[in-house]
Amino acid sequence: MVGGGSQAPLRAVQQRVLRNTGIDYFNSKDHDTSLTNVAAHKAVVLSPGFLNDHSNQFSWIPFDCPETISCVLVTHNNDQRWNLNHLIEILKIIMINQI
Repeated sequence: MVGGGSQAPLRAVQQRVLRNTGIDYFNSKDHDTSLTNVAAHKAVVLSPGFLNDHSNQFSWIPFDCPETISCVLVTHNNDQRWNLNHLIEILKIIMINQI
């Protein structure tokens, strides 16, 4: 299944898989519809890992490819909660250690 709202890097991966496998596919309008079709055993989906719902209802198998998808943390300008600031510091450490 190919998600209709997929970002350009994911669409590139999806198209490469389709070109190289010849599998049949259909489009999905959004991620929720994609998961509904997976749950109904009608499809498998290439999806960004950050969309993992951690419900243990789906098997999220890493798919190695050169494309990357940008991810951001969005918060309000005035949000000064301690736990949010702590999370941001943890994310910064993780990102520095990956370089």
